[in-house]
Amino acid sequence: MKKVLMSMRVTEASNYNEKRNSIAFDYIEYFEKLGYLVQLIPNNSKNINNYFDKEVKVVVLTGGNNVNPKLYKSEDKLTDVYIQRDITEKKLLKKAIKKDISVLGICRGFHFINIYYSGKITHNIKNHVNKNHKLISKKELLNSKKTNSFHNQGVSSDDLAKDLQVLAKSEDGFIEAFRYKKNKVLALQWHPERQNKKYDKKLIKRFLKGRI
Repeated sequence: MKKVLMSMRVTEASNYNEKRNSIAFDYIEYFEKLGYLVQLIPNNSKNINNYFDKEVKVVVLTGGNNVNPKLYKSEDKLTDVYIQRDITEKKLLKKAIKKDISVLGICRGFHFINIYYSGKITHNIKNHVNKNHKLISKKELLNSKKTNSFHNQGVSSDDLAKDLQVLAKSEDGFIEAFRYKKNKVLALQWHPERQNKKYDKKLIKRFLKGRI
């Protein structure tokens, strides 16, 4: 069965004074419906390469947590930052690219991919938390579609890494989707797993078939 490797967020169980790997149920359900067996990747694993067997068809970098600002030379201080996750997702992304495996970034994954390719992030943007946006895109599949929004960090045109291609923006000009032509990489600022829209599924299926 085709497999998806999926990153997880770091949460802290205050009652036990310990860090935990966690993920929302929505991700599992969404990708199982797309026909994938989900393999979760813990942030404290020392054996990332061993997860890449011949059944792996896609790597998903999920949402949650902030990317460490030091990775894009920002002096701003952000909370909810865990270096273990940054290290793990960098390994996943690098290995997937090397093996020519598709990579899908969602929300934080969208940010991380942009940073991996030497982009930046704008902090504390307005009207993007618990809001719905209309997408502006040259692609008919995405243009004028409504999408969710759960982030207060964003990627502007000036922030975007030069090798990445914009697929959609919000009405206020922030980038909502991009791809990298040279490799099989797609990143979405919104959460497709939370809204169950037809255009999301079509977009992801087309991407995984190399048709974007």
